[in-house]
Amino acid sequence: MQTWIFQGNPDQFDVDAYLATSPTQLPWLVTRYAQQIEMGDRVFIWRTKGSGEKDAGIIAETTVVAPAIPRPESAEAVSFWRADTEQATQVLPRALLRLNRFASKKEVLRRDWLAQDPILSELPNLKMAAGTNYPVTPEQASRLYALWSRTGQDWSRDECVAGLWAYVKTLRTPVSRLPGSPVAIVSQLTGRAVPGVYNKVMNFRSIDPRDERAGLPASAATDERVWNEFFDPAANELREAGVEEEFNRLWMSTPGSAGPALDAQAAEERAEAAARRLEDQELDDLLARYQAGLAVRPLRPRASSSTTRVYDRDPLVIAIARKRAGHRCEVPGCNHPPFLGADGLPYCEVHHVIPLAEGGEDRIENAACLCPSHHREVHLGSQRNVLEAQLKELRAAAL
Repeated sequence: MQTWIFQGNPDQFDVDAYLATSPTQLPWLVTRYAQQIEMGDRVFIWRTKGSGEKDAGIIAETTVVAPAIPRPESAEAVSFWRADTEQATQVLPRALLRLNRFASKKEVLRRDWLAQDPILSELPNLKMAAGTNYPVTPEQASRLYALWSRTGQDWSRDECVAGLWAYVKTLRTPVSRLPGSPVAIVSQLTGRAVPGVYNKVMNFRSIDPRDERAGLPASAATDERVWNEFFDPAANELREAGVEEEFNRLWMSTPGSAGPALDAQAAEERAEAAARRLEDQELDDLLARYQAGLAVRPLRPRASSSTTRVYDRDPLVIAIARKRAGHRCEVPGCNHPPFLGADGLPYCEVHHVIPLAEGGEDRIENAACLCPSHHREVHLGSQRNVLEAQLKELRAAAL
């Protein structure tokens, strides 16, 4: 499938306000490549700068659900036209799009970020802005999707380790953003924008008590935790070899990878957040929206191939944790009725008390056996802090 950028001028059409209505289908003007645009293609919506204060860049992701043929503008969109309203009333070649995601303010892929990117600086609409539809190369598409999956999300512990590695590599030199620099390398590995990695390096500069240069205050507790993991305050030294070793373990263990690993959990959280926003509406309104979109909604969701970050867990740790708990949930007072798995034993799942993604060890001392309900609750529930404390106390008592 091809990936495209469709561009819109906010001075002509209030694309932000329109997309905020969560339209079921979007007819989008096609001035070029009409014969190449096919059903199933991915389209990123690009908002140009215009005369307003909003940044230019990618604000939405859509899928083509009908080819570009002469069709009118949708009745719901007509009121959002600000200029050239004659075009809004004409029957013109338009592809029909389904909105997959509309970015929040902090999730927009800003033009200046993409212009600094080693791969995306060659995007066709950055070279030739006067147009509506632009094809994207497979390499550019992969990079765009990586940025789209991570921008606006909190940095994970693994990503912060990569940022600390870039800080170590630039500790005694000017911090470059050029291709091949530590900042650019971490950007490509993590799916973060180059300026975002640069800012992370500045965060660690601010934390480092030995560095007298100006930095940026750390924006997240994860930065402090990662720093404390490798800094020895008594010796006033950063364990640079330890940072290198951890960076290599996390990010350099998959040779030949075509691109950064995408965060499946982040994608799931985005879907959940979108669902919660929709739940603010009445059920009848949601059903009406669903019925209106049936014509363009596929019976089966599109599947895409990507690399996701996973940890190679030790089966021995899993087996011991289950046997040790007698295949029962270890949350004190758990009364969720168990069910039998295919092996005839009560079904349970093994949870790392300190998650692997937060630097937890794959050891039996860090493993607990949980029923499916409590396993989801310890990750997503309002009482997860209470459950975490109980499990830590349980393992400490066992030791």
